[in-house]
Amino acid sequence: MELQGKTALVTGATAGIGRDIARTLAGAGARVVVTGRDPERGAETAAAIEAEGGTAGFVVADLGDLDSLRALADEVGEVDILVNNAGIFPFAPAIEQDVATYEQLFAVNVRAPFFLTAALVPKMAAKGEGVIVNVSSIAASIAVPDSSVYSATKVKL
Repeated sequence: MELQGKTALVTGATAGIGRDIARTLAGAGARVVVTGRDPERGAETAAAIEAEGGTAGFVVADLGDLDSLRALADEVGEVDILVNNAGIFPFAPAIEQDVATYEQLFAVNVRAPFFLTAALVPKMAAKGEGVIVNVSSIAASIAVPDSSVYSATKVKL
């Protein structure tokens, strides 16, 4: 995989799968924009990528907030690769889920990838190329205890 000259935005890239995706893309030559809610972890991830010889920057964003999402899209501008990886997963039995948690799960796990893609894809289309990766979960296809709402968001993605 050769990605010299390409820019990748990876949401939820301050830990776990997102961090590994960001490191892999940077290792293949992409300039990576790391995003997440925690500035300290974001700076740490970007620094780790640069220490490995990659190019990275960090933009703080709360994808559960549409204004923050729009600001992220505006700041990043044009990307060649969008990885919608960010997700939240507060597990609880269905009968114990509250409305606020339900709405936050759908805001981050479904609404954010939809509207971030919508904000960035016009420039991809104008160039005639681009890659969008939506990271889902095995919970979208098998029953996982206490994850009915989370699983529903991953099916929607």
